[in-house]
Parts: sequence; structure tokens; C-alpha cells
Amino acid sequence: MKLVRFDGGKTGLMVELPSGPHVLDVIGSLGALAPDDPISQGVLNGMLKDNGKWSALIEHWPLARVGLRRLGLLALADPKAERLVIRRADEARIADPAEDPDAIVAIDIAVPSRIKLDPTGREAMTRQFSAADHRVVALDAYKTTKS
Repeated sequence: MKLVRFDGGKTGLMVELPSGPHVLDVIGSLGALAPDDPISQGVLNGMLKDNGKWSALIEHWPLARVGLRRLGLLALADPKAERLVIRRADEARIADPAEDPDAIVAIDIAVPSRIKLDPTGREAMTRQFSAADHRVVALDAYKTTKS
């Protein structure tokens, strides 16, 4: 996943489509998340509206990555979807680090391909608590059989 600044400070997500590299306007495409994922829509909108700083995005990465990943997957599945704002990379004005050497114009994010989403969060909680406290007990251990 690669985030880029384009068109004067907007945040874009680079996606590789069969027709070549494209930039997905993150804020412009948030409507695609609205019906199914209003939390990700709100999180990304809060962080990135008005050409927001990426420091908030990095600080709250566990929340932000869900929406960004969903936008990327939607773009790959149907790049012509009505609520996605996608342009060819050569048509967008990608920020140039030479213009402002102190600015961050792109962030490349490595996402492990073996991530398995657990909607219950049970595995994450087990890892978190077992690292700090060895008193996590599986509830199945206390099952009793009725005679």
C-alpha cells in the first residue's frame, strides 16, 4: 500500500490496475464505504479532510488501515464503481519532493499478505492478554457434561 500527496495536498492511495498505476482519492472515495463501514469512513474523514496531516493517520494506524485497505480492494474489484474517485497516475499531479524537501510526499506501507481478519477480535485479545498475564483460560476448559 502506498499513500501519496497529489493535487495540492490531497491524500491518494496508489493502486495498480490492469491499465496501469492509478491514484484513488481517499476523501473523494469515502462514499464507497458509507453503507457498509461508517466507522472507517468517519475515521479517515476525520484524519484526512482538508489535506490533513499524516501524523494522525500513523498514530491511529490500526483504525485507518481498515478503511484504506477496503478502499484499495474496492478499487481493484471495480475501478469504475460510482463512488470511487480514481485517476491515472500520469493525470494526477503527484507531489514532488524536490519542490519541498522537508515535506513527506509518499509513504510506502508493507502489509503482510497473511493477515487473517478476525471479526470477533478474540485472537487479538488472547495475544494481548497472554503476553501480559498468563491467567487467560479458555472457557471450553470449564465445560461440564450433564449426566
